Amino acid sequence: MSSILYYITGHGYGHAVRSHQVIRALASARPNLPIHVRTTAPPWLFYNAPTPVQYSRQAIDVGIIQRDSLRMELSETLAACRNIYDHCQDVIDREVAFIKTHAISLIVGDTPPLCFEIAAQAAIPSVSITNFTWDVIYRAYIDEHPGFRPLIEQISAFYGQTTMALTLPYACDTSMFPRQQAIPWLARQSSLTKAQARRKFDLPESATIVLLSFGGLGLERLPLAKLNGQRRFFFVTTGESRKFDGNLLVLPDTQSQYEDLVRAVDAVVTKPGYGIVADVLAHRLPILYTDRGDFPEYPRLVEALHDCATAELIPQDELLAGNLTAHLERLLSRSPNWPQVALNGAPVAAQEILSMLDDSD
Repeated sequence: MSSILYYITGHGYGHAVRSHQVIRALASARPNLPIHVRTTAPPWLFYNAPTPVQYSRQAIDVGIIQRDSLRMELSETLAACRNIYDHCQDVIDREVAFIKTHAISLIVGDTPPLCFEIAAQAAIPSVSITNFTWDVIYRAYIDEHPGFRPLIEQISAFYGQTTMALTLPYACDTSMFPRQQAIPWLARQSSLTKAQARRKFDLPESATIVLLSFGGLGLERLPLAKLNGQRRFFFVTTGESRKFDGNLLVLPDTQSQYEDLVRAVDAVVTKPGYGIVADVLAHRLPILYTDRGDFPEYPRLVEALHDCATAELIPQDELLAGNLTAHLERLLSRSPNWPQVALNGAPVAAQEILSMLDDSD
């Protein structure tokens, strides 16, 4: 029987979250289809699929090494990239052996560049699902770190091997893909009402609740103790373990149905990443966002927020000082801006992938 191999970058949680929506759509459309996932994203992110995902922990890319959600370590990133790409044929040979062992007929990537070279050497088709590529990201750092230049050329060549790129709204440059097709937003949506979601997480029924959302890396520099004095709001976030302190609730990081937490709240404070932007669009949740430095995805997502959401910027120094109340009040006083946005990217992507899979048989 044909099977699919899905490579997912371990950079943050957003890539795994949206990939899981595609995996669920694939499994719903074809319940007996074996789907293998290779990633360093944690396995609990792949919950409740209509058919079990065959997960194995394996890295074939670096992404960006970060100390927290806002701090990038570019020298370490460059060294780690060199380590992979200096020995990439060994990685390819290992992965081609995996493909043969498991009768893989098609590779989907979100979106480690090497997986498309792996597909080419295994002589099977490949699909990229993405709103940015790592050559575009690394190109922003060439002046400070010229060692990225030869890696970028190699990465661009790997992306050039992709059979089809399914590009998401507000994507960065995707000209390296020889064939591409635009798809709608990939988004998860809670099935709960706000009242049900609040009961699920033991949140107060009538408070104005604000979600502090900083992905898998967190933001320990945020002075949570200072939020105790900002009683206009009740704050909820995730951390190592559950903790309750006045107007702050910390839930464990392993929230496999994070969309229910998004449903429960009235606003979110975050840095723009694809996953949380898709969440606020799906749940029409006002968003207070901060800048995330020189990251090429950032201006595209900010454009999406101002086009499609009710959004307000909080300067990073204000965020890290814990000065949230005035900014949140301004956000919540804004006129709502929620134009209709297509959120059905998962079934659209699944149908394209299955069509290519059938053509390859």
